Amino acid sequence: MAMGQAMEQARGILLRRYRFSENSLVVVWFTDLHGKVKTAVRGATKPGGSFAGRLELFSESEIAFKVSTGELHALKEVVPVTATPMPGDYDTLLAAAYFCELCDLCTEPMHPVPELHGLLVRAWGFLRKERPTRRAVEHFEQEMARILGILEPSVPARHSLAGLMRKLPESRQRLLERLSETP
Repeated sequence: MAMGQAMEQARGILLRRYRFSENSLVVVWFTDLHGKVKTAVRGATKPGGSFAGRLELFSESEIAFKVSTGELHALKEVVPVTATPMPGDYDTLLAAAYFCELCDLCTEPMHPVPELHGLLVRAWGFLRKERPTRRAVEHFEQEMARILGILEPSVPARHSLAGLMRKLPESRQRLLERLSETP
């Protein structure tokens, strides 16, 4: 089968989505088998379409996509696997968004990092049950730096991650400010 014809499956967490055209989206997943996968979803915004209600941020799903020769693959199927949605409070959503942004910025498309996918799944389990804390954020950063092989034990993990990305996402500062205000 030619590269443009291969169909792949994986379990993925929806990291981000943005408009591609009037009715289409680009959806970025972090998967167990393929790492970061960028998919085009035609008709995603049409009411009653086959993807309606299945492309929620931070959701975990079984996905099938048609591999293309470029970076953008065609999403063919999405089956949600998480019954419990992410809590809607601002601090939890901000923590989830920060973790997603780190995974998006620190990884290359179609390069699997199964241990990082596992870390993100564990973070989701934590955020569904507990409110985020500064300690939880720093633990995620430390584990991520360790998995990526850039952790320097003599400095905080955020410095190792910042060195990789040139600077940490601005959402980190907002998140930590919010967490320090929370009783």
